[in-house]
Amino acid sequence: MIKKTDIIVVSDPGVDDAIALMYAIFSDEINIKLLCIAGGNGPIENATNNALFLMELFKYDVPVAVGLNHPLKREAVFATKAQGKSGLGGYKVKPKKLKTKPIETPACDAMYNTLKKSRKKLTIVAIGPMTCVAEMFLKYPDSTKYIKEIIFMGGTKEKIYGRPYREFNISFDPECVDIVIKSGVPLVMVPMELGHFAYLNRKDIKHVKHMNKIGKLFAKMFKKYRDFHVGSYGAAVHDVCALYYLTRPENMKLEKGHVELKYYKDEKEEFGYIDTCYDKESNAAICVDMDILKFKYDLFDAFEETERVINKKNNAPI
Repeated sequence: MIKKTDIIVVSDPGVDDAIALMYAIFSDEINIKLLCIAGGNGPIENATNNALFLMELFKYDVPVAVGLNHPLKREAVFATKAQGKSGLGGYKVKPKKLKTKPIETPACDAMYNTLKKSRKKLTIVAIGPMTCVAEMFLKYPDSTKYIKEIIFMGGTKEKIYGRPYREFNISFDPECVDIVIKSGVPLVMVPMELGHFAYLNRKDIKHVKHMNKIGKLFAKMFKKYRDFHVGSYGAAVHDVCALYYLTRPENMKLEKGHVELKYYKDEKEEFGYIDTCYDKESNAAICVDMDILKFKYDLFDAFEETERVINKKNNAPI
C-alpha cells in the first residue's frame, strides 16, 4: 500500500487551481486534510463557490474553510482578466445548485486546529495567496512547529529588461509572503515559469477535450483562460506543478537558494516580489526545471483516473 502524504491546500480556485486540485485528489500519494480558500483569482465568494463545485464534481469529502477576501495590509486586486469573471475561465458555476457549504471556522483557525490535531507534521501546499498562512503565524506563533514544509507556487527568477516581474500570487499580498519566508518553516518555491515550460498546447487541449467528460469540462474552462505569457498557444498550468513536485520530485530539478521579499517601485507601479540569490545562506529549495514529457503523461493519466473514479462512485449502490 502506498503511504499518502497528508497536506493542507491553500487555493484561490481558478482554472490552473482546478487542475491542481484534480491532480491532488486523484493521486495515490496525497491526502488533503483541509482546503483553505483565499481571495486572489477572484473575490472570495467566487473562489469559495468554485471550490465547493470542484469538490462536488470530484466527489471528494474535505472541509472547505474560507479565508480573507483581501490581503493583510492592502486592497485586493483580483486576477479576473486572466481567469475570467467567474474564476473558472469559460465555465460558470451556479451557486444555487451547490449542495455543500464551507465550514464556519475561518481558514486561519481551521488550519491551526488541523495542524495541532495531526499525529505528524503536515505539509502546506499554497497555490494561491498565502494570506491565511501568515495570519495563522501571527495569531498562533507555535503553529510553525507543526508544519513539515510549505510548498508554494509563486515568484519567478525571470526579469524583464533587468527589472523584477510582477508575479500574481506574490504581488497580491507581499506582506504575507514576507511573514511566511521569515517563519523558519522549510520552503519549496515552485516559480511561475515552470507553468510556462509545462503549458498545455492546443494539441494537448484537443486531446484532453476528447478524452472524457472531465476533459471536455476543462477544455471549456480553457476557452476564456488567458495566461499572457503563453497567449493563444495554449494554457499554462502553473499550480499543478507544485503538487507534481510533491508526487514526482525525481522529475524536477531543484537548487538550494536564498529567497526574500523585496519591493519594486517606479512612477507607474509598486509591487512586492521574491528575490532569489545563491550567495547568501540557503533558506529554500527552488524548482528550476522539470521533465515536461513525464509531467504531461502523468497529468493526462490524472484526467483518466478522475473519470474512472467518478463513474465508479456514481454507479456504486446506495
